[in-house]
Amino acid sequence: MELAKGAVAGTIGVAGMAGAITTLRRALLPPDHLVKTHPEKVIERLFEALGRTDPLDVVTRRRLGDLIHFGYGALWGATYAVVTRGRRPNPFVGGPLYAALLWGTNFGGLMPLLGVQSGPWTWNGREFAFTGVAHVTYGTVTALVLDALDRRGS
Repeated sequence: MELAKGAVAGTIGVAGMAGAITTLRRALLPPDHLVKTHPEKVIERLFEALGRTDPLDVVTRRRLGDLIHFGYGALWGATYAVVTRGRRPNPFVGGPLYAALLWGTNFGGLMPLLGVQSGPWTWNGREFAFTGVAHVTYGTVTALVLDALDRRGS
């Protein structure tokens, strides 16, 4: 049951994160600025590794990127639910701390290792803040949804 609750919470957390990303893009970037999301970059690297040489069209790349992002969010939400089972921290503490752990693991390790992008030590302040706010949103929403599911007895 914890896995399912966590997967639901993580999926909703990614939806909240997507909202934060959209809001930040509109506030900080010019309207014609097209940015590939990190999951879209992962999709491109995966297709390159599989030997695909022709580029994916924007719609396909975005849809596959969203699919990976929601799946990844569900996986990490399930992990959070299992790890914190029986001793969940306050969502406004545990969520952001978990988000910081995921942010550091992904951007400080996994993404550079996969060649998706350079590590955060090379970023400007805007990208640092952008990804940080997005991930804190994910962690907080995920923890709040999991807390609500716990209180509901689901």
